[in-house]
Amino acid sequence: MRTVICHFFNEEYLLPWWLKHHLPMFDYGILIDHGSTDRSAEICRELAPNWRLVRSRLTHFDAFLTDLEVMNYEQEVVGWKIALTVTEFLMCSVPLEHLETQLKEMGRVGCAASGMLVIDDNPAQIPTYDLPLPLQKHWGIDDNAISDVQERIRIGNIGGQPTRNRFYHNNAVGMYTPGRHGSYLPDASFRILNLMVMVFHYAPWTERTIARKMQIANKLNPSDVARGWGNHHLRNAETLQGDYERKRDVSIDFMEHAHARDALLFSCKY
Repeated sequence: MRTVICHFFNEEYLLPWWLKHHLPMFDYGILIDHGSTDRSAEICRELAPNWRLVRSRLTHFDAFLTDLEVMNYEQEVVGWKIALTVTEFLMCSVPLEHLETQLKEMGRVGCAASGMLVIDDNPAQIPTYDLPLPLQKHWGIDDNAISDVQERIRIGNIGGQPTRNRFYHNNAVGMYTPGRHGSYLPDASFRILNLMVMVFHYAPWTERTIARKMQIANKLNPSDVARGWGNHHLRNAETLQGDYERKRDVSIDFMEHAHARDALLFSCKY
């Protein structure tokens, strides 16, 4: 059994690509709607009628409670699982069952999927729904390849260490640190290079994407904001444009990346 768990809010733009990409990869999905007011829930019912669509009990994106809600649903399913957002597309250059067998033989309960931040190299090229989005927008930054802290700060990456990895595991729950990019389980820091998550935070770079990024500010828990958590969701359009341009200037074509190219060609099929 292989399950993906995804929470979302007003994601009708990315959801068709995200669902079509992950439906062939997973036996089951649990889709957590954080109170969407657009067609997100309807798209889930249309494209993934056999997956479970639930309404979040939360009114805000509370870092602790959102993670707890995800883990509560994780605990209901057995087998391999990963928790993603709609901006995150899981990629692997080999069948996932091969990777799972390898991890079991090593005595591990999971591994980290490397975060690859996707940056739109050509915003004038508007992607279509009849092709996988990662095959249309595949420039970006390998988050784990930037080891110099000052370089990370210069291009606006959050944190001195990679912060976009995700944990693929067969534990009862992911035992996540706030935000679910890390875990208290030791295997969460073990990366297998042919497993990655392509994160569409800056692609496609359209007015809809910018509006989507700004809408989250109204869903943050005020206590989280007071702690300094989730402040990257509070940026205005001008700041977001500057962040995009800094990252675009240092992005690379993932089709020329040693591991990403194989994962793109193997995983993007529908």
